[in-house]
Amino acid sequence: MAEVEPLDWKEIDVRLGEVEPEIAREVLLDLLTDDISPVIALSRLLLALGGAQETEELLAAVARRWGRPLDPRLREMAVLLHDHREGCDRVADMLREHPDPLRMSGPPEEIVATFRRFFDRSVTRNEEASVAAYSLGDPGILSQVTEEVVAQLRAWDLLGPDRSTLEIGCGIGRMQAALSPYVGEAHGIDISPKMVETARRRCAGLPNVSFSVSSGRDLADFPAERFDLVYAVDSFPYVHQAGPEVVETHFHEAARVLKPGGEFVILHFSYRDSTEEDRAEVRKLSRAAGFTLVMNGAQPFKLWDGVAFRMRKG
Repeated sequence: MAEVEPLDWKEIDVRLGEVEPEIAREVLLDLLTDDISPVIALSRLLLALGGAQETEELLAAVARRWGRPLDPRLREMAVLLHDHREGCDRVADMLREHPDPLRMSGPPEEIVATFRRFFDRSVTRNEEASVAAYSLGDPGILSQVTEEVVAQLRAWDLLGPDRSTLEIGCGIGRMQAALSPYVGEAHGIDISPKMVETARRRCAGLPNVSFSVSSGRDLADFPAERFDLVYAVDSFPYVHQAGPEVVETHFHEAARVLKPGGEFVILHFSYRDSTEEDRAEVRKLSRAAGFTLVMNGAQPFKLWDGVAFRMRKG
């Protein structure tokens, strides 16, 4: 997207008018202040409003209020909705079926089982949307964000032909396929058997890629000092949802299976809307597991809104 002249808060308020619900207004404010990209804004509106039709009506009302020329960020979001209308409908349906984190309770195994069933269903409906609502079901959009993540891992010097990597919550194997040319070994685990089945099919023919179904409770299937990088891309919120004991176990398990000097990277830590709370919790967990906290809640991406945490094993 081309660079856009910044707008002051007063002008944005006047141009937006009375946008309801308030959560939709917050999404538009984040977009117009360049805190999120149009594709992330659109996925958030689909979640907030419940469907593509409702989102289309909101954007039309905002456009009428805004006048001409329409802000290019709003225009890009409207074009995305128009060009991916069917995908947006599928994403909206999937989001409506997503277990509500605020209403979930019970022992960890029940929570893991609930998410396992959800992802087993979702991946059969649309593979791209099942791992990233912001993809709008479009392989091209998902690929762009995946490459952005890979580029950042390379910039952090975490990849290399001698490196062995493990992703917690690998989904359809998009990261393994993208990392394959840059690492010696790319392994992925997931609680969903159907996700793992899909990942194996999509990565067939890549000799340095492998997948397995996990319990969601730990990394017990792997020996100590096995990997150079353990990471989670937009999947750790599900670990977090399973409870503090499961989260703490994953930090200690990551430290166990990492080689000295290896890193544990989490891109998105929890569902809660508080980076400061996430930072405080990650700081405490890192210290307890013996990690050096290298990055605590940065936002290095442009297309995606992922919040990055990096922990290094001494």
